[in-house]
Amino acid sequence: MSDRHLTENELVLLLDGEAPHARCHLDTCASCQARLEEFDNAISSFASGHRERLDEVLPAIGEGRTRLLARMEQATERRLHWWYPVAAIAACLTLIATFQWPSDLSKPRQTLTPGETRNVSLRDVCRESHNRSVSTVPATLRQEVFREYGIRDSRPGAYEVDYLITPELGGADSIRNLWPQPYSALWNAHVKDELEERLHGLVCSGQVDLATAQSDIARDWIGAYKKYFHSDLP
Repeated sequence: MSDRHLTENELVLLLDGEAPHARCHLDTCASCQARLEEFDNAISSFASGHRERLDEVLPAIGEGRTRLLARMEQATERRLHWWYPVAAIAACLTLIATFQWPSDLSKPRQTLTPGETRNVSLRDVCRESHNRSVSTVPATLRQEVFREYGIRDSRPGAYEVDYLITPELGGADSIRNLWPQPYSALWNAHVKDELEERLHGLVCSGQVDLATAQSDIARDWIGAYKKYFHSDLP
C-alpha cells in the first residue's frame, strides 16, 4: 500500500465516477475515505439546495437555461465537486458561458419591438382620452410577447405588457409594438405612462407633431422622457 494519500483532484475524479486506479488505494485508506465522504456530503448539500431554488433565482430563458438545468442535474447525480479550486472554477465558468442572462427590459429590444402605428389622423388621436387600459391587450397576445422575450411563469404584477407607441398616439395592437416592461425598474411602466400622457397633451395642443412624438417614443422612450420633462431622472 502506498503511503501517498489521494490528491484532491483524484478525489474529485472518484466522485465523478472516474480515476479507477485510485479506487484501490481508497479501499485501504481510512483517511482518504473520510475525506471523500466529506467532499460527497458537501457537494450533495450544495447541489440539492441550489437545484431546489433554481427556478426562483434564475430567469427562465432560452436554451441557456435548459443547458444550465441539465448541468445542475448532472452535478447532483454525479456529485461534481463545485468548490474545489480548479474543478469548481472550470465548472462555474462553463455554466456562466452557456447561460444567457437577461438584459434590462426597461427599454424593448429593437429587433423584437421596433414599434408600429395605425393609419390615424390627428383628429382621431385627440378624440381618444389617455386612459386605455393594458387589459385591452388580448391574453393570447400577452403570452406570445412573454414567449418572444423568453419569460416563462412571470410573477403576477411583475410586468406590464406595454405598448411602445401608445394607442393614444396611434400605436398598433401588434406584437411588434409590445414588450414586457418591468414595474420594478427605475424607468418602469408607471414612468412611461407619464410620458405618454404628456405627449398626448402636447400633440393635441399642437406643440408637438404626431409623427415626431411617435418617432421619439419608438426610438428611445427614456430619452424622450428626458427631453419632454427636462429631467435626467423620472
